[in-house]
Amino acid sequence: MSSEWRRFGWQQMTFLAPADWYLTKISTERASGELWLADANQVTRLQIKWNDASSEKKVNPKATLTAYLASVERAAKKRKLPFRTERDLRFFRGGQTDVSSLEGYHWISTEEAYGAIWYSPKSLRVTLTQVNGVAGEGDLKGLAKRVINSLSDAPQGEDDLWTAYDLTCSVPGDFALAEQHMETGRTELGFTRGKQGEKLALARYGLAAIALERVGDLGDWAYQQRFKRWYSYDLKRELANYGNWSCVRFTGIKKSWRERLRHRIYGFLRRRLPVALTAWVWHCPEQNVILLVEQQHDPRDESLVPRLADQMLAAPVLLPAPKG
Repeated sequence: MSSEWRRFGWQQMTFLAPADWYLTKISTERASGELWLADANQVTRLQIKWNDASSEKKVNPKATLTAYLASVERAAKKRKLPFRTERDLRFFRGGQTDVSSLEGYHWISTEEAYGAIWYSPKSLRVTLTQVNGVAGEGDLKGLAKRVINSLSDAPQGEDDLWTAYDLTCSVPGDFALAEQHMETGRTELGFTRGKQGEKLALARYGLAAIALERVGDLGDWAYQQRFKRWYSYDLKRELANYGNWSCVRFTGIKKSWRERLRHRIYGFLRRRLPVALTAWVWHCPEQNVILLVEQQHDPRDESLVPRLADQMLAAPVLLPAPKG
């Protein structure tokens, strides 16, 4: 296990975990879903499950935990394995002070886990978080304590932190995750806001040197990659330096006169229509990656791209392990 840690973020949830843990399972829904991290040996080490409790008259995390532990025990007995559990453990405090019904637990079979469950009035979710290991493995309790005590499942400010593999970015909290692409050489998250479909896309492309060697020009490469999204725009491009990196900035508006007319009509009605596109693409040779921030927005609104680009990282920030 890595001695360095990093901060993870997903669906208004943030936490610290060893830097060599990586995503294996995620959900796109903010209200209810799951997130799993595995270690370098492909063993699932962290499981987080959250459920929407906004419509429940009485929230009962203890009942949720009882049902969960019963399911784990049934699975162990089916395999004729020993199983023991402890509840009401008090060494978890949660990453925020206003959670309720916080309960820590521990179970052990051939595998072992420490976890906690709570309800957050801010997020209106019941969250169960569990750190797994082999039975008798080192200081699993201390590891779980550090991870779970770092976790917060409520908004921490105007922007939400999102991490997927080595992609680290921040997005305004009123944007909802709409799509995700996690494949070799490309990690991308897409977001939408409002009824008219304002869109954001943030992407990290690996193997940049090979990609640019084939095409030669960063702007041409970006246009090829984004052609399906960009071909309907009359785009202008500008070469610039972004920090120490080469950057191409794209701006444009829909080519269709129908879309432009529709935008004018919506303007009279004081409604927004995302007929403009702003995108920045820059090359980071040190990490051999290309980063992209793209927004489809109303042309009367200032683009979010410059601010979001400033918060996007070429590589994760590594941190020392938190104290127990």
